[in-house]
Order: sequence, then C-alpha cells, then structure tokens
Amino acid sequence: MRPPPEALLRRFGLRDPEWVAGTRHAQVWKVRLRSGDWGALKHYPAGHMGNEATGLLFLERAQEAGAVRVLGRSADAVLMEWLDGPSLGDLVRDQIPHTDQRLEVVDGALAEVARRAFDAAISPERLAPLAELIAPLQAVRFTAPEARAAQAMVLPLLADFSAGGGEVAALHGDLHHDNVIKTPAGLRAIDPKGLAGPPAYELANAFRHPRGCADVSARVTVIRRRAILWGEVAGCGASTQLHWAILKVLLSMLWSGEENPRERLLLRQMLKVSEDGLPD
Repeated sequence: MRPPPEALLRRFGLRDPEWVAGTRHAQVWKVRLRSGDWGALKHYPAGHMGNEATGLLFLERAQEAGAVRVLGRSADAVLMEWLDGPSLGDLVRDQIPHTDQRLEVVDGALAEVARRAFDAAISPERLAPLAELIAPLQAVRFTAPEARAAQAMVLPLLADFSAGGGEVAALHGDLHHDNVIKTPAGLRAIDPKGLAGPPAYELANAFRHPRGCADVSARVTVIRRRAILWGEVAGCGASTQLHWAILKVLLSMLWSGEENPRERLLLRQMLKVSEDGLPD
C-alpha cells in the first residue's frame, strides 16, 4: 500500500506512517505525532469526506462524551488519537463458547457509552436526517415471511417518525460493540455516522452484534434483556426499543440487497419477543 502524500504528513507534522486499513473511499495509517505519541490519520483521496463528514461533526461535538479525540482536520483528512485496547466485541469473541454472562457485561458498557452521549445533549444540527435513510422501507417488498411480518409491524412507527413525530437527538448512528474500544483511559466510541434521529435508534444496530456472535445475539433471553436495558437508556421503553431494532434489521437487509438466514433468524426471534410482550 502506498504511503500517505508527503504534503499531508507535513501538514500535520507526522512521520513513520504504517498502513492499517482502507477502502476505495479512504485510507488509514498509524502515524507518529510531533509529541512522539501515535495517532490515526484517515485520508480521503477524492478531496472530501463525502457522507462521512457528519460522522466527523458528531465526533467533534462528542469529545467530552466518550468519543475518540480529534487532533486535527482538513477538507480531505482527519487526524485522531490512536486507541490501544480491545473492542467490546473482542471481549466477547475472546470467550469461547460465547456466553450470556460476558455479553451482559459488555452490553452494559455499551449502554453507558450511549447514556454519556445522551447526557451531553449534543446538538443534532447539520447531522444526516435519519428520516431520509429509512424512508425507502415504506415501499420495499420483502420476500421472506418474517421480513414481511416485521415490516408490517414497524410501518406505523416509520410513518410517524417520517411525518415528524417523536424526539430527534444527535446520534453516533452505528453504535455497537465493535465500534467501542476499551482503552486504559476508558471506553471510546469510533466510526460514527453522525445522524439526527430518535434515541431508540442509537443502539438498534447493536442487536445484530458483536460480529461473529449471532448464535448468542439471537437468543430470546438476550433480545429481551437488551430491549429492556437499552430502552431505558433511550428513555422510550422496551417495546419501542425493540421495534426500532427490528426496523434496523430490515434496513440492513435493504442496504445489502439480501435477506440472509442469520438476519431472518434474528427477526423471527425478535418477533417472538414482541409477541410475548415487553414493558412499554
């Protein structure tokens, strides 16, 4: 992999770049700062951040609320602190077989990250409107029976929010176990989308995580516990929290263009929890 442009390194006073990861939209290097500490440099070759700009805006507003620290930015790059430590997802995957007990601990830690951001009352101004992202769910036609049943269940919720109903908060937008790093200085959230939407959406995607742990995440006991815990954090009640989680599974199916067996199983289990009843 090619090193970052020399002009970019000079701009931030960086050296010793080590390539970490990348996509066609952005590349990430571990770099040495002037202080001698390590940082993470993310470069956007197109010259702009595209739809990641609102994620950076959220990070900058959440600096005192548990987000990774932003050290510098320009139109085509952002420099952040380097985070040493495992993700909350790693803490679950490190235990084989996966158990509810370990998952319950990290689910609680994830809840605290969300709670800290909500308590900070971050402004949702200029963040990406969630209503625009979820609007296509009103028209899409799913083929799997559980997806169709789930869509029918959440359509009233979707229509109400799209019409301007409910609270709108600043959201990380992709807060799950693999986007929170446990560092010596505490938990740090990374890779936000930067959305403006209902608090119940913040942990909706976490019902599908951690990665590689679908067996435990699809357990009825886990889904129910998460709906109660995370609904309390969002201030919406367990039933509403679960409905937003169901909506997020459908949205993931729409974006991927695939109704895969893993997500179909999760939907079936979620529908069962909903049918059994949850606190409002």
